[in-house]
Parts: sequence; structure tokens; C-alpha cells
Amino acid sequence: MKKITALIIAAAVTFSTYPAFAAGAIPDHMGTSTEGMEIGTEPLNSAVKSYSNLFKSAGDRYGVDPNLLAAICMQESSGRNLSYREDGSEYPAWGIMQIEYSMVDTFSKFGEETTGEEWTREDRLDEAKAVPFAAYLISQALIRYDCDYMKMIQSYNFGQTVLDRIIEAAGDDWLDERKNAAAYADNWQYETYGDAEYIEHVLRYYHNDIEYSGAKVRIDGKLLKFDDQYPLLETRYGETYTLIPIRGVSEALDADVEWDAESQTVTISKGSDTMTLFIGSDTALFNGEETTLEMPAMIKNGRTLVPLRFVMEAFDVEVDWDGDTRTVNIRK
Repeated sequence: MKKITALIIAAAVTFSTYPAFAAGAIPDHMGTSTEGMEIGTEPLNSAVKSYSNLFKSAGDRYGVDPNLLAAICMQESSGRNLSYREDGSEYPAWGIMQIEYSMVDTFSKFGEETTGEEWTREDRLDEAKAVPFAAYLISQALIRYDCDYMKMIQSYNFGQTVLDRIIEAAGDDWLDERKNAAAYADNWQYETYGDAEYIEHVLRYYHNDIEYSGAKVRIDGKLLKFDDQYPLLETRYGETYTLIPIRGVSEALDADVEWDAESQTVTISKGSDTMTLFIGSDTALFNGEETTLEMPAMIKNGRTLVPLRFVMEAFDVEVDWDGDTRTVNIRK
């Protein structure tokens, strides 16, 4: 690419206090409000809503609030961060402009692992590929920084290595280094930080437009990482249930899990106890005895998900639900 430019709709802000999201805007984060900020432009409004299904699909799959995903992608795309094709026409960078440089191999590998096809640098122009990759990157940063959204955003902007270097040098005062962060990142053009507030105001504006069905799981306080499908909340007969990928079940229970594709069954074994679940069926077997499920197991994005509370309680594992942060807390 001959040229890359970056413009931000909202004016960059010099912070004298800790810049953060409004309290309650995002699960697991408490912060300050940015009341009075001008809402995004009509092109931004149209862009977010035009791709709402894509943001929701990728967000649910990788455990990222789709509004946060939209805010970050739009902040760098309609916000506006553009690259230019050889013919001079522009295209949105989708919040992952670094694919052009340092993340070409990672992007290619991600495509191969999720679709069986290696993605090329040119594939970053395809929002159906670029946005899921952005969700994956955000998810990885959320896990690494235990849902510290400020660190997640800066890790996303600077890169994990750079942010870790700043934190190591500055300790708890790492945010004081924000004005000097350009010295650590060659592609950072700004002396002040408007990103956090800009992302928050886009997030708050669209928060009711994209429904989020994702959830998180903590085991003894530690956030559980999933590779390519996070837990989902599914509603049936007016009640909402958490479905968890079977890999998460095995880690939560220290159990053996087997999947039989031919019979479409999941078998979970721990000690002398065995449970068998059938995809799409309300009936399960526990130690050979039939039992009725309130929510059957299902397949989503090629991954098998099972009703978490039913499985955990059958094996005498304590489970609590935190609705404010959409988190299942499991205690072994």
C-alpha cells in the first residue's frame, strides 16, 4: 500500500485523570463517564448498524461484546482510519491495519484454523474475515489482562509486547506514560489519547442496537479461555441458560470428555460417574438413568455446547451466575 492515513472524528483529549468507560457500560469494568461528548456522525451510525449482524456473530463467537467490537472497528474505520488501494480508492482498515505489516502470518494462520483456508494480506479487505479476526485479537487481550478494558484497548493499539514494556517500566502508573507512548510505537501519530473516550461514546450510543448473547466463565476466580467459541446464553420457554463448549466442561470438572460424531453424543466421565448427552435432545443419561434437560446440547460454529449448570450440578460442582458481568463463577 502506498499510503495509510488515520483521522479521528472526536477530538483527541489530554487526560488529567484516568480515562475509562462509564460505570456499567461494559461488564467487569467501572470507570468515569464522558457525558457531553458529541455522538458519532451519520456515516458512523450507518456503518455500525449495517454490520450489526457481523459484529454480533463475531462477538458471540469470541466472547466480545459486539458493541465493543463495533466501537473499536468503527473508531479505526469510520472514525476514521483508511488505507488506499493501488488505484487510489479507499477502504476501511477495520481496526486491524497492522495486518498489512506485523500480523500477516497470524492472520493467515487464523484463517486456516477457522476456515481451512490460509488468508492473504488482501483478505483484510473482506469485513467477513477482518472483523472476526479483530474479535479474536480483542478476546486474547481481554483474557491476558483479565477484563481490564483500558489495558485491552492499549494492547490492541500498541501491541502486547509494547504495552507490557510500558507497564514494566512504569508499574501502576503506566497510564502516565501515555503521552510518551509514541516513542514505543512507530505507527502512533498522536501525542494525546482520545481512543478510550471515543470508543466509550460509540459503545454507549449503540449499546441497545446489538443484542449480546455471550457469557464468561471463571474457575476459582480465573477467567477461562476458549479457542473459537465462547459460552452463550440461550432462552427457552422464557428462561435463560448458559451453554458452554465441552472443552470448558473438561477443564472445570477435571473430567474426560468424548464426542461421537456419528451418534451425535457427548460423554462426560469423572471418577465413577458418567453422563451422556444427545445433541438436540431433552433427555440425558447419568450413570445409566434417564434425566430430563431444561436445555438440550447443541452445535454452534462447529463446536458442541452443553447446558453448564445442569452438568456442573450433576457432578456436585458449585456454580453461581453474576448477571451484572454476565459471568458464570465455578468453584471446584
